[in-house]
Amino acid sequence: MGSFIGALIGAIVATLGFLVVRNPMRLAVLAPGARGYYQRMVLDTPSRNSLRLLGALVCTLGLSIGTAALGGLLKSSILQSISDGFLALAWLLFISGWVAGLVLAVVQLIRGRGFSDWFQIWRTSAVLGEVNVYPPVTPKMRREAILSTIIFGVLVFITIGAALLSRP
Repeated sequence: MGSFIGALIGAIVATLGFLVVRNPMRLAVLAPGARGYYQRMVLDTPSRNSLRLLGALVCTLGLSIGTAALGGLLKSSILQSISDGFLALAWLLFISGWVAGLVLAVVQLIRGRGFSDWFQIWRTSAVLGEVNVYPPVTPKMRREAILSTIIFGVLVFITIGAALLSRP
């Protein structure tokens, strides 16, 4: 029963992460009062792509949890190997996201924008509410969504293939 619940939780987490990869604005569901803040983040390209990376990491962790639980439920060493591959991919995404965040932080500091005003920006965005933007999804955002989905899908399939080939 526990493995079934673990597989279900993994599937839900992976689905949420994949939806964020496709459209980072879906993160606003987690903080309804801050929808304007998330909308302003999504309008900024580096922030939008950082949120996509966060979604890929969440999806990969969900896939790892789900396949590990399913492997335990079905007593399948193949699924356990694939779960280990997803965990390695999650570490790779985490490290690359951390390095990208460090680079963006250095760029922000060089431009003279500090981090001390983050709460003020968040509060102002929450108070101002949503931005009236038309169209809400620009062609550039659509291309980024397609490209990030393809790249993430390729990474997932490479991970599955490598996990299957590396099995003893």
